[in-house]
Amino acid sequence: MTAIVLGVALAAGPAAAGRPGRPLVGAIRWDAWTGGAVTAQVARTLGPRKYHDRLPWFAEVVDDRRVKIAGGRQAVMDREIAFAAGAGLDYWAFVVYPQASEMSVALTQYLKSDRRERIRFSLILHSTLKARGRAWPAERDRAVALLTERGYQTVAGGRPLVYAFVGRDFPFERFGEFLSAAKKRKLNPYCVYMGWNPAGDFKRVSKQGFDAVSAYAKAGNQRRFSDLAAAVEKDYWANAAASAVPYVPLVTTGWDKRPRKDNPVSWETGHAYHRQDVFPSRATPAEIALHLRRGLAFVREHPRVCQAGTVIIYAWNEYDEGGWLAPTRRPDGKPDTSRLDAVRRVLKAPDPQTKGDTR
Repeated sequence: MTAIVLGVALAAGPAAAGRPGRPLVGAIRWDAWTGGAVTAQVARTLGPRKYHDRLPWFAEVVDDRRVKIAGGRQAVMDREIAFAAGAGLDYWAFVVYPQASEMSVALTQYLKSDRRERIRFSLILHSTLKARGRAWPAERDRAVALLTERGYQTVAGGRPLVYAFVGRDFPFERFGEFLSAAKKRKLNPYCVYMGWNPAGDFKRVSKQGFDAVSAYAKAGNQRRFSDLAAAVEKDYWANAAASAVPYVPLVTTGWDKRPRKDNPVSWETGHAYHRQDVFPSRATPAEIALHLRRGLAFVREHPRVCQAGTVIIYAWNEYDEGGWLAPTRRPDGKPDTSRLDAVRRVLKAPDPQTKGDTR
Protein backbone atom coordinates (compact mmCIF):
# COMPACT_ATOMS: atom_id res chain seq x y z
CA MET A 1 0.00 0.00 0.00
CA THR A 2 2.92 2.37 0.57
CA ALA A 3 3.71 2.48 -3.14
CA ILE A 4 0.10 3.38 -3.97
CA VAL A 5 -0.02 6.11 -1.34
CA LEU A 6 3.23 7.61 -2.59
CA GLY A 7 1.95 7.36 -6.16
CA VAL A 8 -1.12 9.43 -5.32
CA ALA A 9 0.99 12.02 -3.51
CA LEU A 10 3.23 12.40 -6.55
CA ALA A 11 0.27 12.53 -8.92
CA ALA A 12 -1.20 15.38 -6.94
CA GLY A 13 1.73 17.60 -7.90
CA PRO A 14 3.51 20.41 -6.07
CA ALA A 15 0.31 22.21 -5.02
CA ALA A 16 -0.99 19.24 -3.04
CA ALA A 17 -1.95 19.91 0.56
CA GLY A 18 -3.10 18.04 3.63
CA ARG A 19 -1.60 14.85 4.97
CA PRO A 20 1.00 13.13 2.78
CA GLY A 21 -0.76 10.54 0.63
CA ARG A 22 -4.26 11.93 1.12
CA PRO A 23 -5.98 12.64 -2.21
CA LEU A 24 -6.93 16.23 -2.89
CA VAL A 25 -10.52 17.19 -2.11
CA GLY A 26 -12.30 19.87 -4.10
CA ALA A 27 -15.86 21.20 -3.94
CA ILE A 28 -17.94 22.78 -6.71
CA ARG A 29 -19.02 26.39 -6.24
CA TRP A 30 -22.13 27.61 -8.09
CA ASP A 31 -22.42 31.15 -6.85
CA ALA A 32 -26.01 32.26 -7.30
CA TRP A 33 -26.19 33.91 -3.88
CA THR A 34 -24.42 37.25 -4.34
CA GLY A 35 -27.28 39.42 -5.61
CA GLY A 36 -29.03 40.18 -8.88
CA ALA A 37 -31.67 38.48 -11.00
CA VAL A 38 -30.49 34.92 -10.41
CA THR A 39 -30.33 35.45 -6.66
CA ALA A 40 -33.89 36.78 -6.75
CA GLN A 41 -35.02 33.52 -8.33
CA VAL A 42 -33.21 31.20 -5.92
CA ALA A 43 -34.44 33.30 -3.00
CA ARG A 44 -37.93 32.57 -4.27
CA THR A 45 -37.24 28.82 -4.46
CA LEU A 46 -36.13 28.81 -0.81
CA GLY A 47 -38.73 31.33 0.34
CA PRO A 48 -41.34 28.87 1.69
CA ARG A 49 -40.86 28.06 5.37
CA LYS A 50 -40.43 24.33 4.68
CA TYR A 51 -37.18 25.13 2.85
CA HIS A 52 -35.71 27.61 5.32
CA ASP A 53 -33.41 24.96 6.77
CA ARG A 54 -31.61 24.93 3.41
CA LEU A 55 -30.88 28.65 3.41
CA PRO A 56 -27.28 29.84 3.19
CA TRP A 57 -25.85 30.73 6.57
CA PHE A 58 -25.85 34.45 5.66
CA ALA A 59 -29.53 34.60 4.59
CA GLU A 60 -32.27 36.45 6.45
CA VAL A 61 -35.85 35.25 7.00
CA VAL A 62 -38.48 37.91 6.35
CA ASP A 63 -41.56 35.77 6.98
CA ASP A 64 -42.92 32.30 6.18
CA ARG A 65 -42.80 33.00 2.44
CA ARG A 66 -39.91 35.40 1.90
CA VAL A 67 -36.19 35.48 2.55
CA LYS A 68 -33.32 37.84 1.78
CA ILE A 69 -30.06 36.47 0.41
CA ALA A 70 -27.17 38.91 0.11
CA GLY A 71 -23.91 37.03 -0.18
CA GLY A 72 -22.15 39.68 -2.21
CA ARG A 73 -20.06 41.00 0.68
CA GLN A 74 -16.34 40.45 1.06
CA ALA A 75 -16.92 39.43 4.67
CA VAL A 76 -19.07 36.52 3.47
CA MET A 77 -16.32 35.18 1.21
CA ASP A 78 -13.65 35.63 3.87
CA ARG A 79 -15.68 33.62 6.36
CA GLU A 80 -16.46 30.93 3.78
CA ILE A 81 -12.73 30.55 3.19
CA ALA A 82 -12.33 29.95 6.93
CA PHE A 83 -15.17 27.40 6.92
CA ALA A 84 -13.74 25.45 3.97
CA ALA A 85 -10.12 25.56 5.08
CA GLY A 86 -11.07 24.57 8.61
CA ALA A 87 -12.74 21.44 7.27
CA GLY A 88 -9.63 20.46 5.31
CA LEU A 89 -10.86 21.14 1.76
CA ASP A 90 -7.99 21.70 -0.64
CA TYR A 91 -9.70 23.72 -3.36
CA TRP A 92 -12.93 25.14 -4.72
CA ALA A 93 -13.88 24.57 -8.35
CA PHE A 94 -15.67 27.76 -9.45
CA VAL A 95 -18.26 27.49 -12.22
CA VAL A 96 -17.03 30.26 -14.53
CA TYR A 97 -19.33 32.88 -16.01
CA PRO A 98 -18.43 36.03 -17.97
CA GLN A 99 -16.56 38.57 -15.88
CA ALA A 100 -19.40 41.10 -15.91
CA SER A 101 -21.97 38.54 -14.74
CA GLU A 102 -23.41 38.64 -11.24
CA MET A 103 -22.43 34.98 -11.13
CA SER A 104 -18.75 36.01 -11.13
CA VAL A 105 -18.92 38.13 -7.98
CA ALA A 106 -17.81 35.32 -5.67
CA LEU A 107 -14.75 34.46 -7.75
CA THR A 108 -13.78 38.13 -7.77
CA GLN A 109 -14.20 38.25 -3.99
CA TYR A 110 -12.07 35.16 -3.58
CA LEU A 111 -9.27 36.64 -5.68
CA LYS A 112 -9.42 39.87 -3.64
CA SER A 113 -9.38 38.13 -0.25
CA ASP A 114 -6.30 38.44 1.92
CA ARG A 115 -7.16 34.94 3.19
CA ARG A 116 -7.23 33.17 -0.16
CA GLU A 117 -4.00 31.27 0.50
CA ARG A 118 -5.94 29.07 2.92
CA ILE A 119 -7.75 27.29 0.08
CA ARG A 120 -6.76 26.98 -3.57
CA PHE A 121 -9.08 27.22 -6.57
CA SER A 122 -9.70 25.81 -10.01
CA LEU A 123 -12.13 26.51 -12.83
CA ILE A 124 -15.15 24.74 -14.25
CA LEU A 125 -15.45 26.17 -17.75
CA HIS A 126 -19.13 26.72 -18.34
CA SER A 127 -20.73 29.89 -19.72
CA THR A 128 -17.27 31.12 -20.68
CA LEU A 129 -17.33 28.65 -23.56
CA LYS A 130 -20.66 30.07 -24.73
CA ALA A 131 -19.69 33.75 -24.61
CA ARG A 132 -21.34 35.69 -27.39
CA GLY A 133 -19.51 36.83 -30.48
CA ARG A 134 -16.92 39.49 -29.76
CA ALA A 135 -16.91 38.69 -26.04
CA TRP A 136 -15.35 35.26 -26.58
CA PRO A 137 -11.68 36.19 -27.12
CA ALA A 138 -11.58 38.29 -23.95
CA GLU A 139 -13.33 35.59 -21.92
CA ARG A 140 -11.00 32.93 -23.32
CA ASP A 141 -7.96 34.97 -22.39
CA ARG A 142 -9.39 35.76 -18.95
CA ALA A 143 -9.82 32.04 -18.25
CA VAL A 144 -6.27 31.31 -19.37
CA ALA A 145 -4.90 34.14 -17.22
CA LEU A 146 -6.68 32.71 -14.16
CA LEU A 147 -4.62 29.52 -14.54
CA THR A 148 -1.52 31.56 -13.68
CA GLU A 149 -2.97 33.08 -10.49
CA ARG A 150 -1.27 32.21 -7.23
CA GLY A 151 -3.06 29.41 -5.47
CA TYR A 152 -4.36 27.80 -8.64
CA GLN A 153 -4.72 24.06 -8.06
CA THR A 154 -2.36 21.85 -10.02
CA VAL A 155 -2.18 18.07 -10.45
CA ALA A 156 -0.14 15.50 -12.36
CA GLY A 157 3.23 17.12 -11.86
CA GLY A 158 2.19 20.76 -11.83
CA ARG A 159 -0.51 21.00 -14.51
CA PRO A 160 -3.38 23.46 -13.81
CA LEU A 161 -6.57 21.52 -13.10
CA VAL A 162 -9.46 22.56 -15.36
CA TYR A 163 -12.95 21.07 -15.40
CA ALA A 164 -15.49 21.68 -18.16
CA PHE A 165 -19.26 21.27 -17.91
CA VAL A 166 -21.63 22.70 -20.48
CA GLY A 167 -24.24 20.09 -21.35
CA ARG A 168 -24.96 17.66 -24.12
CA ASP A 169 -24.03 20.05 -26.93
CA PHE A 170 -20.43 20.75 -25.94
CA PRO A 171 -18.57 23.51 -27.84
CA PHE A 172 -15.42 21.53 -28.66
CA GLU A 173 -14.16 24.13 -31.12
CA ARG A 174 -14.19 26.82 -28.43
CA PHE A 175 -12.53 24.46 -25.99
CA GLY A 176 -9.79 23.80 -28.54
CA GLU A 177 -9.22 27.55 -28.83
CA PHE A 178 -8.92 27.77 -25.05
CA LEU A 179 -6.28 25.03 -25.07
CA SER A 180 -4.35 26.70 -27.87
CA ALA A 181 -4.35 29.99 -25.98
CA ALA A 182 -3.12 28.23 -22.85
CA LYS A 183 -0.30 26.52 -24.71
CA LYS A 184 0.81 29.85 -26.17
CA ARG A 185 1.41 30.90 -22.57
CA LYS A 186 3.44 27.73 -21.96
CA LEU A 187 0.62 26.18 -19.91
CA ASN A 188 -0.47 22.56 -20.13
CA PRO A 189 -3.76 22.27 -18.24
CA TYR A 190 -5.05 18.91 -17.03
CA CYS A 191 -8.57 18.98 -18.47
CA VAL A 192 -11.49 17.01 -17.08
CA TYR A 193 -14.78 16.64 -18.96
CA MET A 194 -17.83 16.46 -16.69
CA GLY A 195 -20.34 14.09 -18.25
CA TRP A 196 -22.58 11.17 -17.40
CA ASN A 197 -20.89 7.93 -18.47
CA PRO A 198 -17.14 7.64 -17.83
CA ALA A 199 -16.39 4.98 -20.45
CA GLY A 200 -18.54 6.52 -23.17
CA ASP A 201 -17.55 10.08 -22.32
CA PHE A 202 -13.81 9.41 -22.49
CA LYS A 203 -14.15 7.65 -25.82
CA ARG A 204 -15.91 10.75 -27.16
CA VAL A 205 -13.69 13.48 -25.68
CA SER A 206 -10.19 12.01 -25.36
CA LYS A 207 -9.27 13.20 -28.87
CA GLN A 208 -10.64 16.66 -28.14
CA GLY A 209 -7.93 17.59 -25.65
CA PHE A 210 -9.36 16.12 -22.46
CA ASP A 211 -7.15 14.15 -20.10
CA ALA A 212 -9.87 12.62 -17.93
CA VAL A 213 -13.59 12.53 -17.25
CA SER A 214 -15.78 13.12 -14.21
CA ALA A 215 -19.30 14.38 -13.48
CA TYR A 216 -20.86 17.54 -12.09
CA ALA A 217 -23.68 15.78 -10.24
CA LYS A 218 -25.98 12.79 -10.42
CA ALA A 219 -29.75 13.10 -10.49
CA GLY A 220 -31.71 10.47 -8.62
CA ASN A 221 -35.21 9.34 -7.74
CA GLN A 222 -34.12 7.03 -4.94
CA ARG A 223 -35.87 7.34 -1.60
CA ARG A 224 -32.66 7.24 0.44
CA PHE A 225 -29.44 9.21 0.11
CA SER A 226 -27.48 6.03 0.74
CA ASP A 227 -29.00 4.58 -2.45
CA LEU A 228 -28.07 7.71 -4.41
CA ALA A 229 -24.49 7.43 -3.16
CA ALA A 230 -24.45 3.74 -4.09
CA ALA A 231 -25.63 4.66 -7.60
CA VAL A 232 -22.80 7.19 -7.95
CA GLU A 233 -20.30 4.54 -6.89
CA LYS A 234 -21.72 1.94 -9.28
CA ASP A 235 -22.61 4.01 -12.33
CA TYR A 236 -19.62 6.36 -12.18
CA TRP A 237 -16.75 4.97 -10.11
CA ALA A 238 -17.11 1.29 -11.03
CA ASN A 239 -17.75 2.21 -14.66
CA ALA A 240 -14.46 4.14 -14.79
CA ALA A 241 -12.52 1.41 -13.04
CA ALA A 242 -13.89 -1.36 -15.26
CA SER A 243 -13.11 0.58 -18.44
CA ALA A 244 -9.74 1.88 -17.08
CA VAL A 245 -10.39 5.45 -18.21
CA PRO A 246 -8.73 8.42 -16.44
CA TYR A 247 -11.29 9.61 -13.92
CA VAL A 248 -11.93 12.10 -11.11
CA PRO A 249 -14.46 10.56 -8.70
CA LEU A 250 -17.59 12.57 -7.98
CA VAL A 251 -18.66 12.58 -4.33
CA THR A 252 -22.28 13.64 -3.94
CA THR A 253 -23.98 15.35 -1.02
CA GLY A 254 -27.53 14.97 -2.35
CA TRP A 255 -30.12 15.73 -4.99
CA ASP A 256 -33.52 17.21 -4.16
CA LYS A 257 -34.88 19.85 -6.50
CA ARG A 258 -38.32 20.23 -4.94
CA PRO A 259 -37.70 23.94 -4.22
CA ARG A 260 -37.24 24.52 -7.97
CA LYS A 261 -40.16 22.25 -8.77
CA ASP A 262 -42.43 24.30 -6.48
CA ASN A 263 -41.04 27.65 -7.67
CA PRO A 264 -39.49 27.15 -11.12
CA VAL A 265 -36.37 29.00 -12.22
CA SER A 266 -36.20 30.47 -15.70
CA TRP A 267 -33.18 28.46 -16.89
CA GLU A 268 -34.71 25.04 -16.17
CA THR A 269 -38.17 25.13 -17.70
CA GLY A 270 -39.28 21.72 -18.92
CA HIS A 271 -36.61 19.74 -17.09
CA ALA A 272 -37.47 16.17 -16.11
CA TYR A 273 -37.44 16.81 -12.36
CA HIS A 274 -40.62 18.89 -12.70
CA ARG A 275 -42.39 15.56 -13.25
CA GLN A 276 -40.49 13.77 -10.48
CA ASP A 277 -42.34 12.86 -7.28
CA VAL A 278 -39.64 11.04 -5.29
CA PHE A 279 -36.24 12.51 -4.39
CA PRO A 280 -33.49 11.04 -2.19
CA SER A 281 -33.68 11.74 1.53
CA ARG A 282 -31.49 14.47 2.95
CA ALA A 283 -27.98 13.22 3.61
CA THR A 284 -26.86 13.10 7.21
CA PRO A 285 -23.36 14.35 8.02
CA ALA A 286 -22.36 10.77 8.81
CA GLU A 287 -23.61 9.55 5.43
CA ILE A 288 -21.65 12.24 3.60
CA ALA A 289 -18.54 11.36 5.58
CA LEU A 290 -18.88 7.66 4.77
CA HIS A 291 -19.33 8.34 1.04
CA LEU A 292 -16.30 10.66 1.08
CA ARG A 293 -14.18 8.04 2.84
CA ARG A 294 -15.07 5.56 0.12
CA GLY A 295 -14.20 8.13 -2.55
CA LEU A 296 -10.76 8.71 -1.07
CA ALA A 297 -10.23 4.97 -0.81
CA PHE A 298 -11.21 4.59 -4.47
CA VAL A 299 -8.49 7.05 -5.50
CA ARG A 300 -5.89 5.19 -3.46
CA GLU A 301 -6.94 1.82 -4.81
CA HIS A 302 -7.01 2.93 -8.47
CA PRO A 303 -3.94 5.15 -9.01
CA ARG A 304 -3.81 4.47 -12.76
CA VAL A 305 -7.44 5.50 -13.18
CA CYS A 306 -7.32 8.40 -10.72
CA GLN A 307 -4.22 10.01 -12.21
CA ALA A 308 -5.06 13.48 -10.88
CA GLY A 309 -5.21 12.21 -7.29
CA THR A 310 -8.38 14.13 -6.43
CA VAL A 311 -12.10 13.83 -5.79
CA ILE A 312 -14.64 16.54 -6.60
CA ILE A 313 -17.62 17.09 -4.31
CA TYR A 314 -21.07 18.16 -5.45
CA ALA A 315 -21.28 20.72 -4.04
CA TRP A 316 -20.21 23.59 -1.83
CA ASN A 317 -23.41 25.61 -2.21
CA GLU A 318 -26.11 24.08 -4.43
CA TYR A 319 -28.67 24.70 -1.68
CA ASP A 320 -31.86 24.62 -3.72
CA GLU A 321 -30.71 21.63 -5.80
CA GLY A 322 -30.03 19.56 -2.71
CA GLY A 323 -26.24 19.33 -2.63
CA TRP A 324 -24.20 21.39 -0.21
CA LEU A 325 -21.35 21.36 2.30
CA ALA A 326 -21.38 25.04 3.21
CA PRO A 327 -23.16 25.96 6.44
CA THR A 328 -26.89 26.51 6.38
CA ARG A 329 -28.88 28.90 8.55
CA ARG A 330 -30.10 27.47 11.84
CA PRO A 331 -33.44 28.69 13.27
CA ASP A 332 -31.49 30.88 15.71
CA GLY A 333 -29.68 32.51 12.79
CA LYS A 334 -26.32 30.87 13.45
CA PRO A 335 -24.42 28.70 10.93
CA ASP A 336 -25.04 24.95 10.99
CA THR A 337 -21.60 23.49 10.30
CA SER A 338 -22.49 19.85 10.93
CA ARG A 339 -21.65 18.68 7.41
CA LEU A 340 -18.29 20.42 7.43
CA ASP A 341 -17.60 19.06 10.91
CA ALA A 342 -18.09 15.53 9.55
CA VAL A 343 -15.83 16.24 6.57
CA ARG A 344 -13.17 17.67 8.88
CA ARG A 345 -13.12 14.46 10.89
CA VAL A 346 -12.52 12.49 7.68
CA LEU A 347 -9.84 14.77 6.27
CA LYS A 348 -8.00 15.54 9.49
CA ALA A 349 -8.14 12.05 11.03
CA PRO A 350 -4.91 10.02 11.17
CA ASP A 351 -4.56 7.92 8.07
CA PRO A 352 -4.44 4.22 9.07
CA GLN A 353 -2.12 3.58 6.11
CA THR A 354 0.46 6.08 7.35
CA LYS A 355 -0.16 6.09 11.11
CA GLY A 356 3.10 5.72 12.96
CA ASP A 357 5.18 6.46 9.86
CA THR A 358 7.59 9.23 10.91
CA ARG A 359 9.65 9.38 7.72
